[in-house]
Order: sequence, then C-alpha cells, then structure tokens
Amino acid sequence: MGIASEEADLRDLLVERSLSGGIRTVRRQSLAYAHKMLKGDLDHTFGLEDRRTASIDEVVTAVEAGIGDRITDGDPELGYIAPEHTLAGILAHADALAPFLRNGGGTVLLATGHPTGLLDHYADLARALRNTGNRIVRVLDDHRLDRAVGAHAAGETGIRFFGGVACAFHDEAILHTHRPDYMEAMIAGGPPIDLVLADHGMAGAAIAAGLPTLSIADANDVALFLARARGRHEHVLPIEDNFTPAEFAPVTAYMLRRAAGIAV
Repeated sequence: MGIASEEADLRDLLVERSLSGGIRTVRRQSLAYAHKMLKGDLDHTFGLEDRRTASIDEVVTAVEAGIGDRITDGDPELGYIAPEHTLAGILAHADALAPFLRNGGGTVLLATGHPTGLLDHYADLARALRNTGNRIVRVLDDHRLDRAVGAHAAGETGIRFFGGVACAFHDEAILHTHRPDYMEAMIAGGPPIDLVLADHGMAGAAIAAGLPTLSIADANDVALFLARARGRHEHVLPIEDNFTPAEFAPVTAYMLRRAAGIAV
C-alpha cells in the first residue's frame, strides 16, 4: 500500500469514527468558549494571554484557520473539523517527532488534561521515544500543588505520571482539567525541555513558556488556535478529543510509522 493510499484510508477512518468531519463538539459550545476565553475565564485561557488584545472576530478566524470551519456559521448544534486539517496535523506531529525517534537524545515532557481520551496516545508515544534513546521526564511525580486550582484548595490536587504521561489527580482519581497550573509547576521545577506533547492548559502553559510544543486541540480549545494564528505555536493537531481511547489508536500507529521513516 502506498503513502497516498494509506493517508486516504486514515482520512476515511477519521470521518467514520467522528474524530474529524462531523464531530460531537458543536459550534455553539466552541463560540461560547471563545467568549469565555476573551473574558479571562481561567478554564479557557489555558495560561495564554493573547486574549488580552484579541477580538472575537480574530478568535473566530484563528479557529477557522485551525479546523477549517467558521464556528459562527452553519447549524450551531453541529460541529465540524475539516478532515484535511486533521490529517495535516497528524503529519506535522509525525514529522516533528521524527528527529527524536530516529536520533534520540532529547528531553521530552508529555502531559494531558484529557486523560479519558488521550492518555493512551501519549503513553504510546512516550514508550516509543524512550525506546529510541530519549529521556522522558517525570517532573514532580506525586507532588501536590501548594496553591488552589479552580475549586480545589491548595494541597488537594497534584501531578502523577501514568505511562510516562503527567496527569492532574485528586485523591484516587485523575482529572480532566483545562488549567495550566500543573504544567507551570513542572516547568518551574524541572530540567530544560526539548519538546512538550500536551493538550488543554498543559499545552498552553508550555507555549506561554516558549517551549517547542506539539498540541492536540478540539474545536472548542480556542486559545491554542489563537496562539497558533499569532505565530507563538505551530503544530496543532485539530481533532475531536472526547472519545474512547481505542478509537485513536490508528492515529497513533500511523504517526509513529511515519515518524520512524517506515513506508506506509
């Protein structure tokens, strides 16, 4: 099977599984999140301050450039990410990973604020990166933050690594979080980082710190698209992030094959 055929099959799979094309994240919600970000809602700024000088028109245009859909147009109860944009993001992530998987020697931090959808993906990448001679850092593993994060008081939540991937945790549960606090703490307490792979505020904080970052963003993760449009961040993979992790496995496998230089 040739490269073009494999890419076409992956594109079809993305649409079939609603990872791209028609998605569950509807335009109405994405637009509401854009307004919340512009108002400084900490669950939607992702630790990025671009919103301070942005207008809603700029944000909508930035999202459109990222996902291929204008969230102010069409049925507000439907959502869409252009499959070509998702495929381009997958290829861009693979190409950015290629030097690390071929040569090793990098220091890499992986983190997710969306563990129920993306933890397996990052863990597979962490394993591949480690096996090719990269250092996968575990900064502040099992460390509790000494500051309040959202509704959680100081000391109630912290960072714990699963399969080489940092997650926020509270008591016995790992958390879905948009907040940048956890990544900010890891950056402050850790070694120099060559590459970050992350989403939500985990990615936003890394971008704000000027670290090379490969991010994953759903249509409503507008702060990451605004940062990309302003030239602060390049490699955003736009894809539905609320899915069963097994649905994402072919994306991970394709990314690793391409990055490793295997003909696909």
